[in-house]
Amino acid sequence: MIKRIPKHIVIALGFTCSVIGMQVQEKPNIIILFADDLGYGDLGCYGATKVKTPNIDKLAEEGKRFTDAHSASAVCTPSRYALLTGEYPLRANDGNGIWGPAPITSDLIINTEQLTIAGVLKNSDYATAALGKWHLGFGTGENDWKQPLSPEPNNLGFDYYYGVPHVYSAPPYVYVENTSVIGADPNDPLVYIGKGKPDEVTPITLIPKEASQRTINMFKGAKEAHKLYNDYTVGTVSADKAEAGSLVLNQIIMLGADLQQQHL
Repeated sequence: MIKRIPKHIVIALGFTCSVIGMQVQEKPNIIILFADDLGYGDLGCYGATKVKTPNIDKLAEEGKRFTDAHSASAVCTPSRYALLTGEYPLRANDGNGIWGPAPITSDLIINTEQLTIAGVLKNSDYATAALGKWHLGFGTGENDWKQPLSPEPNNLGFDYYYGVPHVYSAPPYVYVENTSVIGADPNDPLVYIGKGKPDEVTPITLIPKEASQRTINMFKGAKEAHKLYNDYTVGTVSADKAEAGSLVLNQIIMLGADLQQQHL
């Protein structure tokens, strides 16, 4: 869990959250909420009528609401790369760019020697954390999902990471804390077997087909770890982690997204 120490930051990516707690008289807590596929018309403060977003609407009412917003990419992995590094994703990878979502077996696509927003804040005595969707890869070379999963967010300036290693709608459907799969059992390891093997993969939460465009599982093993991941509670799990590590007073809260089209 995130320790309450004098100076903190938390970033939430889609929604991932990094919170850093700091001495109120010195520096503010900084919370960055980065949503995935959130259209500006999905929020009440921007005119949504089919969904209710009272907490975000309150942030807009008490803070600044922007009406001319731009994202470095409309896709999750490149936009997260840009948020963390401050570099356009088309300039990444020695100029070859990062153009689409990182595959399930992707290694960590950010060079651990590269300065990130977490590293900048850590150098200013903030404690840093990332919570939620990661989708920037783990390890070096092809990720075989053997633990420890390293290098990882901890190698990019984050003191703590807890969340979904890939995306909420694609495997592996487990939680990762720092370098470990939560609920992992060395006698029942998480094993990537790919597509087309429905009889071998570990069962996941049953949800109606109309509820989500979810990719079928591509992993076998790690039965207990899979049981901990429930599609109906992933939001509250991340929220509880963020609440446990955040401070109430003197906060700067920023909400952004990688997709700006109108939805509802």
